[in-house]
Amino acid sequence: MSATTEHYGRIRPGDVAWEMFHDPHGRPTTPVRAFGGGEFPHILEAQFPPNFHAGDHWHPFDTIYIFTQGEMRVGGEGSYGPGDIRWVKAGHVYGPEEAGPEGVTFFLVALGGNVGLNWADVFDVPQELKDRLATFERPWGRVNIDDVPFVPFDDPAGRPTQPVQALLTDDPYLLRVKFVPEYVAGEHWHPNNTIYFITEGRMMFGDEGWYETGDIRWVIGGHSYGPEQPGSEGVTFLLISVGGEIGLNWSDLVPPPHGTVL
Repeated sequence: MSATTEHYGRIRPGDVAWEMFHDPHGRPTTPVRAFGGGEFPHILEAQFPPNFHAGDHWHPFDTIYIFTQGEMRVGGEGSYGPGDIRWVKAGHVYGPEEAGPEGVTFFLVALGGNVGLNWADVFDVPQELKDRLATFERPWGRVNIDDVPFVPFDDPAGRPTQPVQALLTDDPYLLRVKFVPEYVAGEHWHPNNTIYFITEGRMMFGDEGWYETGDIRWVIGGHSYGPEQPGSEGVTFLLISVGGEIGLNWSDLVPPPHGTVL
């Protein structure tokens, strides 16, 4: 990770070495690249070899899977591949996970703390997580980016915005956003912690420098930054909001509660 402060950070996955995920029970695991830490964020990029099998398990925090290559089959859910996004609530037991014949690569974003791997035959789900799970209609869900239309982003201030796909809309919140080359978003802030995944093109964030395809950016809620300026081919990115909706506040209209990121 580079260009990191206590308010924001840049993750360049290619700068991080792959290592084997450590399981204290000695069960077979797979290569991962671990990003972030501390309070925020907690992200793994995982790479399952062909036909790898992971048994039933659960995680201590809500998680989002972003699939980038290959295929994964999850028991009772079907197959996932590039363009698919999966979410699962903390404490929900699921599995097995089985990689396809060419393996699978995906990002796993934990919303609140370390990803944590708890085998269902070893660790019981704590009662507080069971009680929380009971409040949800469904403990998991899926969406594909090709199944959701782009719609105008509604700005209460009436300023020009760009089209978005609302992929996840009820904690977790996730938008897919496209900026045309000519669009520039002025200085602004979001009320909750946010994570950017740059999936196509490149974008400049104020004085932070250029973020390229594959880069990840995180920023603590309430901190102003910008302007956001796409490269000559435009930019497409995923924007995850942790703990609440993705609110857009222009800094010249609503002062940021925690100042700027730099």
